[in-house]
Amino acid sequence: MIWLLLFHLAASAALMAVGDRLGRWSFAVAGAPMSVSAAVALEATITRRRVVDTYQWVEGLDLTMAVRLDAFTSLLLLLVSGIGVLICVYAAGYFAAGTVGVGRFAATLLAFSTAMAGLVVADTAWTLFVFWELTSITSFLLVGHKRTDAGARIAARRALVITASGGLALLAGFVALLDVAPGARLSELESVSGGWATAAAVLILVAAATKSAQVPFHVWLPGAMAAPTPVSAYLHSATMVKAGVVLVAVASPALGETGVWTPLGVAFGATSMIWGAVGALRQVDAKLIMAWGTVSQLGLMIALLSIGSAKATFAAVAIVVAHALFKAALFMVVGEIDVRTGTRDINELHGLRRSMPVAFVVTVIASASMAGVPPLLGFPAKEAAVEAALGLQGGERAVMLAIIIGGSILTVAYTTRFVLGVFGPSTDHSAGHSTAVAPARPMMAAPSVVLALATLGGFAALGWVTGIVRGASVVLDSKAEVYSLLRWPGLTDAFLISVGIVLVGAVVGTALAARLTGPAPRTLGADGVDTAIDQVVVLARIVAARVQHGSLPGYVLTIVGTAALAASPFLWSFDLGPVYGWDNLGQGVLAVFVAAAAIAATRVRTRLGAALVLGAIGFAVTGLFVAHGAPDLVLTQLLVETVVVVGFVVGLGRLTTTFPRIGGLWLSSRLAVSALAAGATAVALVASSGRLGMSPPANSVTHRLTEEAVDEGGGKNIVNVVLTDVRALDTLGEVIVLVVVAVGILALTRTRPDEGPEFEPDAEPDLVQPESDVLVVST
Repeated sequence: MIWLLLFHLAASAALMAVGDRLGRWSFAVAGAPMSVSAAVALEATITRRRVVDTYQWVEGLDLTMAVRLDAFTSLLLLLVSGIGVLICVYAAGYFAAGTVGVGRFAATLLAFSTAMAGLVVADTAWTLFVFWELTSITSFLLVGHKRTDAGARIAARRALVITASGGLALLAGFVALLDVAPGARLSELESVSGGWATAAAVLILVAAATKSAQVPFHVWLPGAMAAPTPVSAYLHSATMVKAGVVLVAVASPALGETGVWTPLGVAFGATSMIWGAVGALRQVDAKLIMAWGTVSQLGLMIALLSIGSAKATFAAVAIVVAHALFKAALFMVVGEIDVRTGTRDINELHGLRRSMPVAFVVTVIASASMAGVPPLLGFPAKEAAVEAALGLQGGERAVMLAIIIGGSILTVAYTTRFVLGVFGPSTDHSAGHSTAVAPARPMMAAPSVVLALATLGGFAALGWVTGIVRGASVVLDSKAEVYSLLRWPGLTDAFLISVGIVLVGAVVGTALAARLTGPAPRTLGADGVDTAIDQVVVLARIVAARVQHGSLPGYVLTIVGTAALAASPFLWSFDLGPVYGWDNLGQGVLAVFVAAAAIAATRVRTRLGAALVLGAIGFAVTGLFVAHGAPDLVLTQLLVETVVVVGFVVGLGRLTTTFPRIGGLWLSSRLAVSALAAGATAVALVASSGRLGMSPPANSVTHRLTEEAVDEGGGKNIVNVVLTDVRALDTLGEVIVLVVVAVGILALTRTRPDEGPEFEPDAEPDLVQPESDVLVVST
């Protein structure tokens, strides 16, 4: 599996380089690795085999990259990769021929698919965290793909800030969790408790809420609808927004027993399910209706997984599968309507059931599944959720029933309003006949048809689907083995509740379809987030102007002062016992010379004199290395000092011969902080080394270096081994940093003014239509 992920990344990098030359064929290249992953996942799902693949990164720090395929992860991988293939087909029909940036879009889409695939199969906390962050970065690039659109840029920035903040919470949560469960694989986590476990539970739930757009972190998702529709159909239905759900699922066995896990998770889920459904009812943009509906349905999944019962877990997994199929199909239909009619406003759309019959049938099937109507896969999944709520006791039962019944009624209501608004007759008799549509694009229609058939076929083959869902649920909770999805549950309480939900919701939706026709309000909190981000940027500029003032002495003063402050905790263990003057008289003489030269350097008025004095200090330090018996360091120090002195002398030719005069107060403060603080810090560290146990114990890194210098490093000098083995990696890291900086500079300096518009407005109305919900103009 690790090699498969690396293959995906390599294909994405190659596609980024040559994709623009391929045009829409780049989606075929992007879909090929996804097809391989989907085939691997399907085989693992059918055979139910378990595969674990690990790579030891840093053994001493317990950093291991590990992935696994089991019944749960293979199901998720099948959804991620399988729907990804359909998205590539859809995108090939969505973008007009000759659209600039298609290759870049396809490469980024493949990179996101790789990140999401790695996230769902991760088996260690650090593996999951790495891919979690990659999903945030790649989704930012996809949402902001229309880089000339101010609304898209603002929406992408908002999404990145919120999800990246959640990534910080996840990192802190994993640190707390691994403190009480060190080295545990995610698939082997056992229940933990205590203060650190409680902290981990809160942080991990917050991280999940940010990624799965749960209230109050939901404001990024409606704004992200500024992205091209293939992004919305993929990221915001079947993949990225499910990352938080996956996180809650894998962490629940370990943190479910903490006192905060269930109430906080249910609070996130309940608030999001109701508020998301209300938000969907208030929208007139069909795409935003889908987005707000996603917030609502993700809330139901989070709430079910937070409950912790085996039946609720089983229901949550079933809803994850059903939701991925019907919501991706609905997003695709909305995108097709947008491209063929030039609008997504349901007030301007009417009568499309005759002019777009395929889209109409797909919408009816997918919408009915979302509403929980048989014979579609959404029906048994919703039934399982109601049964799970009825199986609870006391307050949990009442709360979950209220959430599911209230949220589901609103879901049916906004689904009914959406279908009637887009495909029904116009309520305004002056509007005339049906909305005019452009010719069909088969490659846009085909993927949604496949998903609609999968929703219908899932109900027909419910026994097979039950086995897959049950196997995935058992990985999370072994008690889920006894549950099944039912085509006909009988006249049970759950079935009667479902019937009532559909009837009431349909009546409410029909009534609201003719009344909620005004412009939709802005997303509550979106402006606040954008304003906060802007103010942080302004504050950063102010701080940078104060701190990065161009004064080298000021920088040195800040660095030394910070180092001295960092050393202050060592003062409590101050002990002069280990401190002694010198090993031989030569060291003492050289030390006095170094101190005297340092004082002289502060009094010299000419630049050349200061350079020579600094060189003298360096050569005196070389003498100290000679006295210590370190000839390799002597040669290194001599080379460095010679180059530095020569460089100073050469560079001084362009400067004045003397230093500018400075005040006595500024000079005194520099001497006090730079000299006294630095010296005091060094003395404090040395004097506290004995009490802090800095002499290497038997199991320390220093002891291991001493033992393995000859066997592993091939040298008797530990310093040489460190320089050649350890510092080689450090140097490689520095080279990578320089390469990244160079790439950034190259990207900033590249201009392509003759390229023309990135998108075809006439052919791609979805790519250029402004949305009042996301467009912010600031000065």
